[in-house]
Amino acid sequence: MSHPRSTIRNAIIDKLRTQVDSAYLTDAEDRIYGNRAKPLFDQFLPAILVYAKDENILEERFETDGFGPLKRELEIAIEAVILGGDDFDQKLDDLSSQIESALDGFEIETRKSDILKLKSTEIDSSIEGSKIYGAIRLTYSVTYRAAVKQPLDEGVLPTEINTNL
Repeated sequence: MSHPRSTIRNAIIDKLRTQVDSAYLTDAEDRIYGNRAKPLFDQFLPAILVYAKDENILEERFETDGFGPLKRELEIAIEAVILGGDDFDQKLDDLSSQIESALDGFEIETRKSDILKLKSTEIDSSIEGSKIYGAIRLTYSVTYRAAVKQPLDEGVLPTEINTNL
């Protein structure tokens, strides 16, 4: 069984790869990858990388019997990368807008209670020789619950209390 992080990440990737009336939702088309270490080549840009950035536990499971579900907040980074040109900033803004529109009101089919919210946007550029690359990273927070393994119910209830005095 895969971790809920994988399910959430894969659902976002599938959503961004969606086609409506044979048009993709973003300029990256189907070049959307679930791996931050994916090598990107000029001819395959723009591209989008989707990966888990951070995760925090919001509620302690010990508020119940120690085995209740954990409430988690996952940060998912959606990073769009482009090869720059005259309309460098506009291309980044367009991709950002396309991603935001695609994920606005998005519900993961198998995880309807998960809450997806845009948290922040970072914009960066890098110059390599005569080429300039741009990246815009949208960080979404996803609040979800994950069950923990329950204790085995193999024990025998004690009938006597033995004390050493």
